[in-house]
Amino acid sequence: MNARGICSAEGVLFKYIVLRALDREETLPCVSQVFDASGRFQHEFGTYGSSEGEFDCLAGVAVNRIGQFIVSDRYNHRVQIFDPSGRFLRAFGCEGRTDARFNYPWGITTDSLGFIYVCDKENHRVQVFQSDGTFVGKFGSLGSRPGHLEHPHYVAVSNTNRVIVSDSNNHRIQIFDVNGRSLSTFGSEGSDEGQFKFPRGVAVDDQGYIMVGDSGNNRIQIFQPDGSFLRAFGQWGSGDGEFKGLEGIAVMPSGNIVVCDRENHRIQVF
Repeated sequence: MNARGICSAEGVLFKYIVLRALDREETLPCVSQVFDASGRFQHEFGTYGSSEGEFDCLAGVAVNRIGQFIVSDRYNHRVQIFDPSGRFLRAFGCEGRTDARFNYPWGITTDSLGFIYVCDKENHRVQVFQSDGTFVGKFGSLGSRPGHLEHPHYVAVSNTNRVIVSDSNNHRIQIFDVNGRSLSTFGSEGSDEGQFKFPRGVAVDDQGYIMVGDSGNNRIQIFQPDGSFLRAFGQWGSGDGEFKGLEGIAVMPSGNIVVCDRENHRIQVF
């Protein structure tokens, strides 16, 4: 089992588990699991398929302000929304490149007003929707200049309405306003402090500090709100505090950092 997406809300920890086939292709059933803040299992929902409430390789998850689960259903090229008990409510999106269609949606988040932000990975953009799935807008296109993206994986929104995107194949983090205007970028390819190799998960705390899952370097890096490097921790391995294949990360209300340690098949909390 391989954990990818993770988020938290009011002390409840939500993650999903992806079961992998022996050929390493992610083609087996997908299940969403809910845990409390201490890691105790609460309930699960979902199974493999393409019908309502079924998944084909989940990639991201968010909880909105009223406790609904919002899940990016990657190979079904859609987003599904569930109530707090896991009951299916609605879905939106299908495969394609035009507005409101997806090409392997990945990371997902919501803001304080309930707007939904989806990393439309293979379309190299972020799409924005109202809470009911109505398309609002999009930003990003393939490239490496400011405002352009290449395989964006995860997205977070700060309490000052800054949209933070892991621009994975450009080995950087980009910050946008809620209208999609590029504000700043930081990072470059490498293994020094403040550099990345295919950054994945991003999270932001109440003070605006940015946490990045630096997947290729098997570490978490923490940055000040302006993108200045603060500190890093982690290395390759399977011991406590070590990682193999970082994916989604989240910050709990307590300030603890929760990390999907994918190839070690576990969640770590710091």
